[in-house]
Amino acid sequence: METSSPPAVFLPPPPPPPPPPPPPTPSMDAFSRCVQRRALMRKFNWDTIPCERVLGRRNLWTIQASLDSFELDTERIKELFSNKDNGQPKMSTTVTQAKCDLPSSKHGIQKVSLLSSKKSMNIAILLKQFKRPIHRLVRDIREGNATTFKSGTLKQLCKLLPDSEEAKKLLAFDGIITHLTEADQFMVRLVKQPGYEARIQCLILKEEFFPIMDDLRRLIAVMTAAAKELLESDDLQSIIRLVLKVGNYMNEGCNTGSAIGFKMASLLRLVDTKANKPGMNLMHYVAMQAKDMDPSLLNFPRRLKHIRAAARISTNEVHSDFQREVIRVASISEDSSKYEDLNSQMETFLKRADLTLAGVELSWKEFQGTKDSLAEYLCEDPTSFKLEECCSIFKSFGEKFDQAILENQKRWEADRRREHQERLCVGSIGSLAMPTSRGIPSHTDSDMEKALASLLAENRSSRRKRSTSVTQVTASLR
Repeated sequence: METSSPPAVFLPPPPPPPPPPPPPTPSMDAFSRCVQRRALMRKFNWDTIPCERVLGRRNLWTIQASLDSFELDTERIKELFSNKDNGQPKMSTTVTQAKCDLPSSKHGIQKVSLLSSKKSMNIAILLKQFKRPIHRLVRDIREGNATTFKSGTLKQLCKLLPDSEEAKKLLAFDGIITHLTEADQFMVRLVKQPGYEARIQCLILKEEFFPIMDDLRRLIAVMTAAAKELLESDDLQSIIRLVLKVGNYMNEGCNTGSAIGFKMASLLRLVDTKANKPGMNLMHYVAMQAKDMDPSLLNFPRRLKHIRAAARISTNEVHSDFQREVIRVASISEDSSKYEDLNSQMETFLKRADLTLAGVELSWKEFQGTKDSLAEYLCEDPTSFKLEECCSIFKSFGEKFDQAILENQKRWEADRRREHQERLCVGSIGSLAMPTSRGIPSHTDSDMEKALASLLAENRSSRRKRSTSVTQVTASLR
């Protein structure tokens, strides 16, 4: 009986192999390079400025600089700041109260005091500084003779003036004035002068006003000059733009990369970005790169002549001092107008004071305009911008920049000396193996070994001879 064969089973053909992956796009290559650089390069920790604060305005970052096209030495950046250990670089952390008995007269009459003993004593001490009789002193105050008083004495007197209760007691005295102490005699005579407080304030203003105005005018001039220097320094602009280019290269691929600008305080963090070479940081690289761009850029700190002085001046204090003088002049003008004689005494002075105030106010307005322009130039908020803080940043930056230049020069000189010594060593070694004019080496290895052994033997022999002679001399002395 024939067996039938099983029916044939037809399997479907295998699926085709998957298509090859698409070639990487240029954007993927750029991204991979960014990620790779992020892993390899150390980062410059700066504070960037948003684009909307920069674009569409005339400022440091939008003005075309003459050296913007200069190419960075990227190989040197990689050499100095490659993140070899894949870790973040460590940040450097680098005022008996004296007793005084009431004086008595020559006739034994005890003096009477209307004031407290402490105030009476202080007034008596002050009166000795005037060195003239009490009646002349009161007359000079009434007539406004400011030149007869020493500097500062009127201000001390103003602090010792009687209060309202003491003034009432002094005005009410109708006894014999010579029975009072000298301090009380002076105060009784003084309070009987109409407007005595205003007269003393007028004398103080005459003494202080013009020296104060001269100081304010000088301080405003220094601040204005410093702001103009920062605005007009092309060299400083080139250095800052160089730092921007370096920072963007190092931070490429990070959220702080591709920055359009940065805050000036970031300049002081250059020294915190350490290099792979001991003793070097990002400030050293910026100084080297600036020298390659244009050696004259290295002198920019010397061209900012008013920065150091302006960094020590408080803008708010200058403005407060000026406003205080404006108020003082207005107050004295109002008080003096109440007394005809005092008004005539102060008329000429007040006219000069008004002219001086107007001149200083013009200087202040000029400074304010220059300061606001500098704030806009640096993309800062003019309402909160402080010139002294800005000048302090650039003063410190200039000092650190100069220090980096000096250290770079010392490092370069040390490298040259080391290279010279290496060449000398190579030359001396090579001369031992130099062939003679006949083409035969002047010394073979065996000859050099023999010469060395002979030299050592001679040294041992000379030592033995010196030892023997010393022994003989010692024996003869015994």
